[in-house]
Amino acid sequence: MLMTRIATAVVLLIVLLAVLGWGGPTGWNEFVGITLLAAFWEWGRLGGLKSSQSLVYAVFSTALFGGLLYLSRPETLTFPILALAGVFWVSIAPFCLRQVSIKLISRPLVYLSLGLMLVCAAGLALGLAYTHGVVFLLSVVAICWVADVFAYVFGRLFGKRKLAPRVSPGKSWEGAIGGTVCVILLSWAVVSLAGHYTVLQDTWQFQAAQKFSPLLFSFWLAVLSAFSIVGDLFESLLKRNSGMKDSSQLLPGHGGVLDRIDAQLPVLPLAMLLLGAVGA
Repeated sequence: MLMTRIATAVVLLIVLLAVLGWGGPTGWNEFVGITLLAAFWEWGRLGGLKSSQSLVYAVFSTALFGGLLYLSRPETLTFPILALAGVFWVSIAPFCLRQVSIKLISRPLVYLSLGLMLVCAAGLALGLAYTHGVVFLLSVVAICWVADVFAYVFGRLFGKRKLAPRVSPGKSWEGAIGGTVCVILLSWAVVSLAGHYTVLQDTWQFQAAQKFSPLLFSFWLAVLSAFSIVGDLFESLLKRNSGMKDSSQLLPGHGGVLDRIDAQLPVLPLAMLLLGAVGA
């Protein structure tokens, strides 16, 4: 299983770097569209749709995302969609996690509409981040990568107190705190080194550090790290409600696409909104 997981991760990394290096804007948008197609399909299945019904939902949702991306002015639609997603992640998702229930969003129309909005918001945030450059894009998604990797490390080494035992028994407070501290420390390292390596001035971290005071910058990094955990836990709650271990088996050793991007769903729109990189 470990070797399968590593092999899949290597292949995904190669594909990602190839798209970023040679795909251009069209290739990147197509890559995002394919990723969202899989995510929408899995979202539908987690909501109780049959596989064929989920496919129809996924195709419709991806087509709508493509329309938003290509046929409309991004500055007129991106901000409200990202803002609505932000409201959900800040208010409704934590409520569902406290209640250990998705009853509030369980009506099929509400659930499917919510998936459409949340996944589209992450996709639009990715498209917007790409317009600021590859370094900027990678620096945004790296927030979740760092939080996740170090939460795992600290959880394995020091984890004793369960963070959300009824939703995801494997997560601990020690892991969450360790991951958050590492996000803050590494972000400050990027900012500190930006004077010597100008490429780092294109990162989200450097640009955010120019906008906020040091204390507020560190606070927002902690907030984004916390919401990467909220995204992860919320998807775990959906899987718990559906009785599924993974969102799918599309990625051998990793589960499904949603299992890989769940933490990014809240962080991407919130990070772009915080930086004010979205035209209202």
